[in-house]
Amino acid sequence: MPALPPTPPATHNAERACRRELQVRSRWLRFAPDVEQQFRQFLRQTQSDNFLACIVVGLVLWLGVVGWDVLRYREYFQGTAVESHYLWTIVPARLVSLLMLGGLVLAARRLPDHWLPAAGLATIAAYGICGYVTGYFYLLTGKGDAMALSILIVMTVLLPCGMTLRQTLPVSMVLIAAYWTVAWQWLPSAQWVSFRATASLLMVCMGMMAFAAYLRERDARAQFLRHRLLDWEAAHDPLTGLANRRSFQRHFEICLAQAQREGATLMLAILDLDHFKLYNDHYGHKAGDRALQQVALVLGHYAARPMDLAIRLGGEEFGLLSYADDAQALRQRMQHLLAQLEGLQIIHAHSPTALWLTASIGIAQADASATTESLFLQADAQLYRAKRTGRNRVCGLELPVAQPGIKPVETTI
Repeated sequence: MPALPPTPPATHNAERACRRELQVRSRWLRFAPDVEQQFRQFLRQTQSDNFLACIVVGLVLWLGVVGWDVLRYREYFQGTAVESHYLWTIVPARLVSLLMLGGLVLAARRLPDHWLPAAGLATIAAYGICGYVTGYFYLLTGKGDAMALSILIVMTVLLPCGMTLRQTLPVSMVLIAAYWTVAWQWLPSAQWVSFRATASLLMVCMGMMAFAAYLRERDARAQFLRHRLLDWEAAHDPLTGLANRRSFQRHFEICLAQAQREGATLMLAILDLDHFKLYNDHYGHKAGDRALQQVALVLGHYAARPMDLAIRLGGEEFGLLSYADDAQALRQRMQHLLAQLEGLQIIHAHSPTALWLTASIGIAQADASATTESLFLQADAQLYRAKRTGRNRVCGLELPVAQPGIKPVETTI
């Protein structure tokens, strides 16, 4: 029977994709679609705290500028001809800022993760525009140039919030456009010289924020990939790409608890390559590593369902957790797996069992009182029974002792 196509398991593909993206594409701020989607989700989760911290800083600054407005009102505007104009300009602008900032803080825990960045960006833009309006009013009334202060406040709120470059650019464009629009509507021509100087400062500041956002996002993308690689390496065998003992134990406990809770079946198959020490001694460890990788590729195809897991337990020993399967179906799958291994035709001239590399498999099924340890010991006992009865066969669960393509001749007790 021909072997399965030599395509790597999905877990190994994920590891290779991370390494490729880390080496090539993180500096361009764009990953492959599947990795990009995961990064966006990661970013939404990590951005929320930064956004909220910046909005709280904005509230503190709002209290400061309101206090400054009150002092200037009493000193310059109270009882004058422009008092009503002052109140109808400054008070609404400050109230809009307060409502945006306070509303976002109150709604942050109720907003979905994908809405929070957009709401935060809209709040920052409104906050900056309201600051421009009050700054222009003070400039027009000859009571000082507050535009530089407005720009400083916007930078204080905008810079630390952890936005990406694609998020920073639209906000920066909105703030620059608003700055010029309000000036065009309100500012007399005599003050355009000082305005251009402040506008140049604003554009330099926005350029700095965009560059800072680029550096921050590039580092965030590289850090995201490194974390994924570290997580992958902690949970997988580096040679074969299958799950390792550590992740197997964690997944095993979850599957067993769920199977006992739902009344589903959980089975464990342990596979051991026959006479593999002789293979290594004769062909060398590099050839042995290649053989293990080929076996892992085949085994990985038998763990395609969400709760199934293919494992390298150590050395030449592998495992397969099968959830919600029945004994007959698993027996057929394991016999088919042995046939696929034969189809690889990995020559093993020193094997007493066959001319090629073969394997023995033991299977056990969890019952209501099973533990991970007891189920493992049952499967291990069936594995050694398969070895004692001639190898290259499947034993366990009152199943026939079977070789690929050979009619069963013995029944497990």
